[in-house]
Amino acid sequence: MENLILKGVLKTVSNETKPNVNGTLFRSCTVDINGTVYFAKVWEKSFQNGIKVGSTYDVEGIVDGDKLWLTLLNGTKAVVATPEMFAHLTV
Repeated sequence: MENLILKGVLKTVSNETKPNVNGTLFRSCTVDINGTVYFAKVWEKSFQNGIKVGSTYDVEGIVDGDKLWLTLLNGTKAVVATPEMFAHLTV
């Protein structure tokens, strides 16, 4: 898997929460990245910390085979982990 960070404008956010496979709640949303609108998710905790439709946020893209999973990020202290950050643990 490969991670990348993009800039995206939040277009819509669902009123409904959904659980992922381990029970963490998220909301579906759409983001505009370079003029194209994509489906993404925003974690419920991030949503509760405050997001605003029309604002620009980092969007984490995780490439997993032929799929790309997009997550809107609004945490000011959050760091997106990369495999390189953990390479020393697998030596």
